Amino acid sequence: MYFDPIEFGKRLKKARLKKGLTQEAFAELIGVDRLHANRMEKGVRVCSIDLLVILSETLDVSTDYLLKGTPMLPAETRVRLLSAVTELSSILNQL
Repeated sequence: MYFDPIEFGKRLKKARLKKGLTQEAFAELIGVDRLHANRMEKGVRVCSIDLLVILSETLDVSTDYLLKGTPMLPAETRVRLLSAVTELSSILNQL
């Protein structure tokens, strides 16, 4: 598997749109100009690791999702899964 900047850009755009952000508003939030954001979404430019972390935090997605397309889990689902794991661990410890 290799890094595909075009697929990265598609996932970036999808996550931005899911948050209801325009490209301009998104660019301002992440501290780049709109042209840079546009080029990342088209796969023409890639981002630094530092910017990748900012993208992930701003869009509430994992870096794995942006880089590899690993499915996104909504925050609520993540919390419920962690709760279930904790509860199952507790039950297992009681056996």
